[in-house]
Amino acid sequence: MKNKILLLAALLTAVVGLAFFPGVSQAGLFGFGSRTQPPAKNELTLYALDMGQGDSFLFVFPNRQTMLIDAGLEEAGDTVVDFLKSLGLEKIDYLVATHPHADHMGGMQAVLANFDIGQVWDSGFATGSPFQRKFYAAIKRRGIPFGTPKRGYTRKIGDVLVEVLAPVRELRGTRRDQNNNCLVLMVTYGGVKFLMAADMEREERATLPEIPRCTVLKLAHHGSYNGTDKKLLRDTSPVAAIISYAKDNDYGYPHREVVKALRDLHIMRFDTADGTLKFSTDGKRLTYDKNREVNGFGR
Repeated sequence: MKNKILLLAALLTAVVGLAFFPGVSQAGLFGFGSRTQPPAKNELTLYALDMGQGDSFLFVFPNRQTMLIDAGLEEAGDTVVDFLKSLGLEKIDYLVATHPHADHMGGMQAVLANFDIGQVWDSGFATGSPFQRKFYAAIKRRGIPFGTPKRGYTRKIGDVLVEVLAPVRELRGTRRDQNNNCLVLMVTYGGVKFLMAADMEREERATLPEIPRCTVLKLAHHGSYNGTDKKLLRDTSPVAAIISYAKDNDYGYPHREVVKALRDLHIMRFDTADGTLKFSTDGKRLTYDKNREVNGFGR
């Protein structure tokens, strides 16, 4: 345990700092390429990227600032970069690394190499893996503001509220410590809430005083039974669920128990394995896939 604590301290103190500097976030440079239409005024847009087995999600806020949550595997980094460039992006205002697994963090080097970054949010759980060391080194080299927010940290981005729900405290000795120390975010715009559960498993979920309801739930751990179960779905009561995974993956995602729970609870299912997904909201209505609408958020 002592060696792990020393490793964490060495890695994180090598970065710019352990707390955010006030006022570091500025409005991002934002324009759209010919392949993508800009969101309507006052809309928040979420893109769930299809980049194989892994996670990568982009929020475009109504004030045109951006938040990229994870960047998939290293070999998917160019796919993520190409997609972001197709939107005309030059800056990522908030770059979020939910936890140090390669299928979430591997593509970060490509993102760092191609975009101006406003600030980095990191889980703070150090493993000493090569891709994590490179990630921290690049942040230090470029002087990017860096922080490891915990439960209770909130950030207003224009009219959008971003809340850190987890981690509550560091967990050690679980089956998958990286998953059980990941950053879990709630993004709220008006009456519409997006719960981004990363790879949270049961042990981390048990540390939360409560699981708030949401409109859209990014299923924890790619639709694995140890990340998402019927109780989580009942507690959060989402209208729609996003599952991020690759077709014919080696893990059997999404697991049959999760698929059945979604069906039993009549929750709409959206899979990145079917292609990149786009959700837009004005804070009252949620549109997705060819302008279909979802109403009745107060479930």
